[in-house]
Amino acid sequence: MESAGVLKAKLCLVGEAAVGKTSLVRRLVEDVFDDRYISTLGSKVSLKRVRIPLTADPSKALEVQLSIWDLIGERTYLNTLHHEYLRGAQGLIAVCDVTRYSTFELLNEWIDAAFRIAGPIPVGIVVNKADLRDQVICMYDDRETQERAVRYGGFATWASAKTGENVNDVFTRLARAIAHRVLLETV
Repeated sequence: MESAGVLKAKLCLVGEAAVGKTSLVRRLVEDVFDDRYISTLGSKVSLKRVRIPLTADPSKALEVQLSIWDLIGERTYLNTLHHEYLRGAQGLIAVCDVTRYSTFELLNEWIDAAFRIAGPIPVGIVVNKADLRDQVICMYDDRETQERAVRYGGFATWASAKTGENVNDVFTRLARAIAHRVLLETV
């Protein structure tokens, strides 16, 4: 496959503790899932290359090298540590947990804080743990998640780090949105 160039981009994952941010990144980068919870201390950075077709010819694609920052899920750090981690971000994945409505309610705080620091960057809202959707009474639905995403100019999707459902799609969609924005800014 012929490369149409390389774009390096910083992407941050935010959301409350234990929503599965680290598990989503591990599923994407290593294609593994571990259900043991280990809290992220500060941030963890992972790298992933994503190819984005630019034309109808699938052999020509832009390579987006994502530097994925998995941030600690503590809002108390929004004005200190997170400020440094979010600086220069070009994309945002805001993660909530299908089993805990409060994590969805608090996404506004996370996204608003990121926008204050990095500006209005492309955002994807991910409802993680979709594999548990039929086992819990979910207090929100697709319509509500889509409405929130539209409010921020982004998209929303349900995913499962455990099964891999929609994980690659989330990061590819965001890489495409970042590439589109960068290419428009350079024209």
